[in-house]
Amino acid sequence: MGHLVDFYCRHCRYEEKDVGVGQGRAPTPFLRLFSCPNCHSFGSCWIEDGKTPRCSWCYHDAVVLVADDAAGLPCPKCGEPAKLTHRSGDTWE
Repeated sequence: MGHLVDFYCRHCRYEEKDVGVGQGRAPTPFLRLFSCPNCHSFGSCWIEDGKTPRCSWCYHDAVVLVADDAAGLPCPKCGEPAKLTHRSGDTWE
């Protein structure tokens, strides 16, 4: 089971809403949060055994994985501190 995450940077106003994180009924694959230094985006990507995680926007394979419970991180667009809001009430299976 997973939940949704919202990302917002108050400095440059970059935002991503309804980003899925977690797993379904099977243990793999599962969605994990990432920041992409190539296209300067934030999102979630599928993690599978033996496969390299890739950006869901540009498919670059050097994404920075973010902890599922992180409260914030540097904005991939401007580098300033940004906020992650975990919507644990909004779950999916």
